[in-house]
Amino acid sequence: MFGVAKEKFEKIVQEAKPTPGHENDKSAINAAKLTNEFLEKSTKVLNESEINKKRVKDGKLPGNLILTRDGGDRLPKFPKLSELFKVKFGSLVEMPVEKGIALLTGMDIIKIPIPTGIPEKDYPLRVEKTLEAIKKYDGLYIHLKGPDEPAHDGKCELKKKSIEAIDKYFFRGLISKIDLSNTIIAITADHSTPCPIKAHSDDPVPFIVCGGNITSDGTSSFSETSCQKGSLGTLNGIDIMPLLVKHASCP
Repeated sequence: MFGVAKEKFEKIVQEAKPTPGHENDKSAINAAKLTNEFLEKSTKVLNESEINKKRVKDGKLPGNLILTRDGGDRLPKFPKLSELFKVKFGSLVEMPVEKGIALLTGMDIIKIPIPTGIPEKDYPLRVEKTLEAIKKYDGLYIHLKGPDEPAHDGKCELKKKSIEAIDKYFFRGLISKIDLSNTIIAITADHSTPCPIKAHSDDPVPFIVCGGNITSDGTSSFSETSCQKGSLGTLNGIDIMPLLVKHASCP
């Protein structure tokens, strides 16, 4: 079972409860009770920490609550990409969730420093790591967190600048140093985070593929509006890997 992010929600922490249909399941009831007990006791510990006491003294909010998300009692079983598509994948990922996805699908984790928040420093380093790794793998999964954070704060201009920074400091440096005639590049987003709602939504995200023997369909920019008119149409997530492998395998 997968969790679905709510577009609108009360800004209160809710108690853990069994999912619908499992209200009388003893295991689900006990799991919810244990989760609530853990959260309650961990909050007490965090409130007593010296760091939080100092934050409160300085007029700052304390970091005193752990938010659980899509908890479970076992790891999900994902098919390995190497078995499905006969490709060896490496990953350059910044967040624990993406690192988990990479590990569960059989990707190697390529170590990169934690982002400093300075695009002109962070992205060229990721270009360097990408160029090193591309020699060892059939494909690379690269996740850049940047635009998501200002979107959650509803700061449209900062989100725009974050996207521009990725274009300027990551893609410009990367594309100038690889041979696009034998390399496929796909650019997309793992979800939409509209600034007006400051949360994730299920809106479609733009998707572009270039390189190899792919010819342009005339789309001149990369945006939701432009991609709606593109030749790929609307794809589901499960359609992407077969499409990339197909074009990467073409002479």
